[in-house]
Formats: sequence, C-alpha cells, structure tokens
Amino acid sequence: MDKEGKRAVMDTITYKIAEIGDVVGGGTPSTSNPDLWGGEIPWISPKDLTGYNSIYISHGENFLTPKGLKSGTKLLPKDTVLFSSRAPIGYIAIASNPICTNQGFKSIICNKDLITPLFLYYYIKANLDYIKLFGTGATFPEISGAAMKKIKIQIPSLPIQQKIASILSTYDTLIENNNRRIRLLEQMAENLYKEWFVRFRFPGHEKMENGLPKKWKIKRYEDELNIRYGKGLATEQLQEKGYPVFGSNGQIGFYKSYMYDKPQILISCRGASSGVVNISLPKSFITSNSLVCERNNSTESEFEYLKYYFLNTNLMQYQTGSAQPQITINNIKRLKLLIPEINVQRKFSKRVKAIDSEIFNLQHQNTLLTRQRDLLLPRLMSGKLEVKP
Repeated sequence: MDKEGKRAVMDTITYKIAEIGDVVGGGTPSTSNPDLWGGEIPWISPKDLTGYNSIYISHGENFLTPKGLKSGTKLLPKDTVLFSSRAPIGYIAIASNPICTNQGFKSIICNKDLITPLFLYYYIKANLDYIKLFGTGATFPEISGAAMKKIKIQIPSLPIQQKIASILSTYDTLIENNNRRIRLLEQMAENLYKEWFVRFRFPGHEKMENGLPKKWKIKRYEDELNIRYGKGLATEQLQEKGYPVFGSNGQIGFYKSYMYDKPQILISCRGASSGVVNISLPKSFITSNSLVCERNNSTESEFEYLKYYFLNTNLMQYQTGSAQPQITINNIKRLKLLIPEINVQRKFSKRVKAIDSEIFNLQHQNTLLTRQRDLLLPRLMSGKLEVKP
C-alpha cells in the first residue's frame, strides 16, 4: 500500500520510524585508553540526561578525541533526536550540535522532507508508554535497533508539524528562561553566602578573635540540630495529588499526609547520591532515604543561614560503604558548624528571603507552564485539538 493509502482520519500518514529517518546506535570507546578521551567531541550517556529538562543538549560530562571517535561510536549531526533505549528507556533530547552517544541510545536522524525533529521529539514524549512496549528483557528492558525501526508513528503535514512544535516549544522556552533566571538567583545567594561566611566580608565586620569574627562560635551538628531519618514509604504508596514527598533526589511524588509544616534541610543518606542536600517544601513528607536536619529549641542559627551552609558544604566525603554508599547520623553528628553572630544571620536572612521568594515564584510559574504543556501535548498529537498551518 502506498503512503497515500495509509492516510488516517485526522489527515495524518502512518510511517515506520525507519521510513522517516535513520536509526543510529552508539558505542563506548575503551575507558582504559586515555588517548581516546579528553578531546573536544561531545559524547553522552543516559546519565547525562538524568534530570535533564531542556529540549536541546550540546554536551555531557565526557568528550572524545578524534581517535576515540573512530573507536566504536558515531558522530551524529545537529538536530538528531537522541533517545535512550535502555537503562532507562525514554530519555530524549535533540542534539544542538554534532554529538556522539554510548550504546544506550537509538537515535533518529530525521528526513526533514517528512518530519520536523522538534515535532518528533514531542511525538515521542506523548507516546512514550507505547514506545516502551517494544523493549525486551526482564532485568534491563531494551529497545533494539531493529525494533525501533519498526515502530509506527502517525504524522501530519510538515506545516501542521511545525505549528504543533511551535505551540509546545513556546511553553518549554518560557520554562527554560525561568530556569536560567533561577540559576542566576541561586548563584547570587551562593555568592552572598560565601562573601559573608567564607571570606568574612559582611557589613560591620571589624574584629577577629581566635581566627573568627567577634561573637562567632563553633558547635557540633548534634548540639545545634535534631538529626533524624525520614519515614519509610513504599513507591506504590505515592499518589498523583496530595502533599509533596521528598526522597534522595528531591521531590518524587505526593502522599495523603505530611510530616513537617515548614521547609526542612534534607541530606540524602543512601546510594550514589548520599550527601546531596535538598530543601523540602512546606507541609512535606520525607522518606527514609533522607536525613532531616531540624533546628532544635536551643538553636542559635537562622534557617536561611543553615540552608545555604548545607547547600555549600560537601558531605559526600563522609560516605561509608562501597557497595551501597550511605551517610548515617553517626557519620555527621559530631561535625563542626560555624555559628555567626545572630544579627549578621538575620541581615543575611532578610537578603536571601527576597531572592528565595523570587525563585519560588518562578518555580510556581514553571509548574503551571508544565501542567498546561502536558495537557496540550496529547490533545495536539491525537488531533483532538485542531491546528491550522
């Protein structure tokens, strides 16, 4: 049957992925050969897309030399749709420049006479559950190159594709702009913390006593904080609505109840991310994968100071255990904590509260934008929402 014979009711045509582009895998040059690594050719693995929210990606953590490029991977052109096909299936981005991947990808070099890369990006996101069905393997499901090529997609005309992609990318552009502003604000707060509490260049600084500004103290964590584990919560208990739940990597879902009225300082205590610091939202549930560092009744520290202290402190060095790294209460309870004079802390709190308020407002905007985009995505892709070129 010719392509016109495949035309569907919503003025779309059904193609196999192999018919709208080339499916290309990747590879990993020998990591034991230093001549293959450390060049200028970007190479990414699914790890580089973990938590990655932008549409386009230019590079990850690692780069290849020209010799490395010739040793088991391929250089993909700009606008290639990068799709992780294992561990896990479903990370997706578009190459903003020539880039290489490891073997965990089945990427698509689009035939732009048939499909717009940005439209394909959104199409895959809208149909990810369907695409994951093509994965095989019990322990680590994987979509093979042959299976990827056979996946069928329904696409409208190029002008309609471009219009749909333009509508959806407007939301993502606004979200990305907000994220850039958030990163700048976070950097401002971090620089202020370092200027005042690392370099001791704070307003009114005059005298030093025993290497510290006058009236500043050193205390142990256990004397200043109540450090406790969160509560156990099985993954299947997470809900789509309710109070935010925080685990080792930040917010992971919602639950019917909460543990703390106010934001808390959290330290991831299990796995590769142990030592990472998160700040919970008000009225949150905290899982047992985090330590909660709550101010005690006799604390001499403002919350905002403690928040930025922990965000700027490397706790990963206190991990124990090789197979399953972890940070326990005993690992950190006797660590030393700098306690600035309370009026200095209050001045700092006033400054960063204004920054944190702006960050919160931008994050709230992003939540609303993401929700609206995710509502539009399936309706636009299914044709339920009419689009004119």
